[in-house]
Order: sequence, then C-alpha cells, then structure tokens
Amino acid sequence: MKTTFVVLVAVIANLLLANGARSEVLATGQLVTPLSPDATSSLDIHIPQPFNSDKPLWAVYQLVAVSAAADPVGEIVIDSSFEGVLTPINESIVIFKVRDLKVDRSAGELETQLQALVGKRSPDELKEIFGDALYEAYLALTKKEGAYLSGNITKVYEPGGRSELVLMASVERASGIQPVMINIVVGQGDIPKQYQDSSGSLARDKLVAVIIALLVIAFFFFIRRR
Repeated sequence: MKTTFVVLVAVIANLLLANGARSEVLATGQLVTPLSPDATSSLDIHIPQPFNSDKPLWAVYQLVAVSAAADPVGEIVIDSSFEGVLTPINESIVIFKVRDLKVDRSAGELETQLQALVGKRSPDELKEIFGDALYEAYLALTKKEGAYLSGNITKVYEPGGRSELVLMASVERASGIQPVMINIVVGQGDIPKQYQDSSGSLARDKLVAVIIALLVIAFFFFIRRR
C-alpha cells in the first residue's frame, strides 16, 4: 500500500500540480476529500522568502470535484486569507460555482479502476471513508449518472508589508458538488500559463486518473488511522 501511495502522489504531481520549478511560484498546499468524516478541511500555507512584502501576491485555487448529478448545480465555498492581514470579505471568500466549472459526465469507469487498486469494498466501508455525500457521488459515477468537475479561481492579496506570511484556507461548505481535492498555489509576479485557464485545463482521462488517485489516498489514510 505504501508503494501505491507514493506512485499516486507522483501521478497527481505530474497531472495537476506545477510542472517543474517556476520562479513565480512560492508555495503550494492541498486538501484531499476535505469534507470526508476524518479528513482535514483546512490548512496553513507558510510562504517562504524571498518575496516582495510591498507588492501583491496571487493564489490560484484549483478544484477537482464530483457530483451525483449528470447536470449538477451548486457551489463550494472556501474562506482564505493571510493571517494577521486585514482582507475585505469579498477577497477572502472563494466560491466555485458549477456554471464556471468544466463538467465531464461519467462513463462509468471509476469503480473498475478503483477496485483494481484497493480491492472490492462494502458500501458501509466506503461510506465510512468518504462520507454520505461523497459516497453518493461515487456511486452515481459508477453507474454513468454523475459528473466530474474542475476549474481554477485566482485571487490577489496584499501582504500588508509583512515579511512573514501564512495563508489560512478552509472549506466552509458545499452543495450539489463534493470537493475531491483543492490545490492552492501561491506566487508573486506573472501567473504561469498552466494556471490561467479558469475552466480547468485537464483532459477528461487525466481528470479521472486524478480523482481515482485521490480517492485511493483517502482510503490509504483511513486504513492508517485504524
């Protein structure tokens, strides 16, 4: 299982995260299945030096989500700002609305690929790992009834002249769609091209591969906690 976990992290890094070291990127952080029962729904991203404390920083929020509906509606709300820096509420709230996301309908391939990695699991066990809402979406996806969603939102923050910064982000709520992963990339200067496509740049097959990898990671951590 440990080897599988390492391989899956590498898959996600290659498919979704920054490709190679970019001088514009300062730090990244991820939340995996943040609304599952035992998952972490918040994180602190410490911004390393060097950065210019008098110029704005940007944060790109990359979402991978699923829905039990083939034509979903709803949103995911994130609260995110720099610790100790006064931020207007409209800038500290990140809202992913379905209408702004790339939506791919399921072809039913999720169950077979997931079982190949973790074996056949009972509905009760999967509900315990994923929670009711994410399990409902998973079940629909296996029946070609659900949808995969992805997209980016970019926010610009003023550092307030601080030389030490911590970006605090937490998932507040979700309706109609369930987050599988939120990847946060913080940088300064020009935003790399791979983060500029707000509708989500992942091809459908890569998106499914990422979701499968993330669900296996959630399963891996659940087994470790037992």
